[in-house]
Amino acid sequence: MSTDFDLLAHTPAQHFRLVLFGVIARITGHCTAGGPKSALAAHPFLADYDAEIAPHVGDAASPWIVWRERVAEWETRSDVHLPLRALRAAGLAELDLELLLAAGLIEEDPRFGQVFEPAATGRDRRPSFGGLLAWWRGGDDGVDRAEAVRHSLLALLRHGLLQVLNPEAPRPEWLLAVPHALWDGLRGDAPSLRWLRHRRHEELCPLRSYVANEDVQARAAALPALLVADPHARLLVRGPLHNGRKTLVGAVAQALGRTQLVAEPPVFDDEANWRLFGLLAVLLNALPTIDCDLTPGETRKLAPLPFADAPLCIATGMQGAWSSGDARALLTVELPLPDPTLRLQHWQAVLPEHDEAALRPLAEAARLTSGNVRRVARTAAGLAALAQRDKIEATDVQQACRAMQSARLETLATRLPGRGGLHELAVDARTREELEALASRCRFRERLAAGGGVSQVNAGVRALLAGVSGTGKTLAARLLASTLGKDLYCVDLSATVNKYLGETEKNLHQAFCAAEELDAVLLLDEGDALMANRTDIGSSNDRYANLETNFLLQRIESFDGILLVTTNAAERIDKAFSRRMDVVIHFRPPDEWRRYDILKLQLGADGTDPDAIDDDLLQQMACRCTLTGGQLRNVVSHARLLALQQDGVLRTEHLYAALQREYRKTGGTCPLRPAERARRTLGTPA
Repeated sequence: MSTDFDLLAHTPAQHFRLVLFGVIARITGHCTAGGPKSALAAHPFLADYDAEIAPHVGDAASPWIVWRERVAEWETRSDVHLPLRALRAAGLAELDLELLLAAGLIEEDPRFGQVFEPAATGRDRRPSFGGLLAWWRGGDDGVDRAEAVRHSLLALLRHGLLQVLNPEAPRPEWLLAVPHALWDGLRGDAPSLRWLRHRRHEELCPLRSYVANEDVQARAAALPALLVADPHARLLVRGPLHNGRKTLVGAVAQALGRTQLVAEPPVFDDEANWRLFGLLAVLLNALPTIDCDLTPGETRKLAPLPFADAPLCIATGMQGAWSSGDARALLTVELPLPDPTLRLQHWQAVLPEHDEAALRPLAEAARLTSGNVRRVARTAAGLAALAQRDKIEATDVQQACRAMQSARLETLATRLPGRGGLHELAVDARTREELEALASRCRFRERLAAGGGVSQVNAGVRALLAGVSGTGKTLAARLLASTLGKDLYCVDLSATVNKYLGETEKNLHQAFCAAEELDAVLLLDEGDALMANRTDIGSSNDRYANLETNFLLQRIESFDGILLVTTNAAERIDKAFSRRMDVVIHFRPPDEWRRYDILKLQLGADGTDPDAIDDDLLQQMACRCTLTGGQLRNVVSHARLLALQQDGVLRTEHLYAALQREYRKTGGTCPLRPAERARRTLGTPA
């Protein structure tokens, strides 16, 4: 350490070291029996500290007093944020800071354990409540300050700056420690807690660079002045996950000259976490931010944040309620999903070297949150480079979106792979027309929402696919998603439905939110299981079932993505659901022409030449066998298996044998009689 304080850098770490050395000087010269010489003889390592302190204090009788004065002068010339000075401004006295640093000395140099408890070992080598009281009771002027020291130690414990390691012991024997995260904050370092993240001022996005619509930008620009005028206000930023909520708060913090401290829900676990959050916000000059999404119907009441004289910010979703519990102002900013123009700005920010004309269709194709747009852009660019292409293609974007599918969605839904298009679906003309209209509605849903007036709730599309089993509803959903270039996720009812009250709604809400954020198509297969008609309340089970139905009604109406619901029993679905569906498509059993088309499509699905099969049999099957598309698929699949068991060549006799098997499964009788050649080949009895 230089002999001239003026040469020392004005940093939090340097200030911490200076104040700490003052505490060490007091311990060496005043708190140990026999004075400085005795302390240095008993603990030789203290000589290293004394060598750095002595040049600054000379032959002063009370070197720690001179040192304290020199540090105070140095502080007055410092214009940077100093955590210890901030604590003093928040209400801590000089005595409080000295006791706090003395209790944490062992964190800086374990050898101080020898000074505190020479005869103890292990974790016991820490200062005790009685030990600090004895050391600090003698004031600089010789006045006994035992009562002041006692009150100071109890206040430090009450506010969470100190913790007791052995609370079962008598008070004088309490071993005191400073929480590790708090000690890091005192040094000006970021705390190492899994539920807490610190972003430095230079890492934050400036307000002028924040990408948002004009309304949000205007509100954001006004926030710094509002929060300076009312530092006790609460700022509530609502929107989907990964949609720039914390980035907006960080931009406000940057405008206020602060850093940002983001806490996750464990901050509410106990009072100690809450106190620590407030203390660290003071030490790091941070804008405290809580990142917490609530479920529908959930409420949170915010207590005042200890010590922190700064607005409390909450980044949360559109569901749930937050309250202050007092008269503090609650300012709310809502962040909608970015439109194609804003998404293009995000693409350009991530990939400035790419041409705008090439990025525009990519920005329009995937309706993602702002954060996800940037992640997808980086990943898609990497995928294109991996394929040695300069241009990013739609398949790169889809694959990048798929790589981001979060555990929130994958634990509750299963991705259904699909390829091809709606032209490969054999349905009647009316159903095909409705499916093509549904595809168009999905493509232009943002434009429809923008021009829909007050009656247009959002850009979501909700479609009900109704028909008996095997008529192609799930296949249509797969082909529709493939046509749109999106992934299809089918909600797993076994993982979603829960016997505990409220858990089913929570799981469904999680799946819906994840699908919205990732622009995935969500499928509720056999939706009548969740959308059954509400019943008169005859028991508590009826009441809870109706609650689930009511929740699903509301969540479907507010859903901002693409939702497909299939059902075999449309009459069982509550009519309120039908009214909320934008499109209802009926899938009818195929007629003769459709059955013939289905057979041709299935036979050619894996390269098999449908012309190698006796067309007369295909026509007979189409005309006389009233099977659904799913049953015809089963027939062709089993026929291929029979062919593989022989020479691998699919023949007419294999198809006929598979047809008979399908009828046996349902207990019916095949209306076709086998050809003579088929009987001879397969050994079928006449």
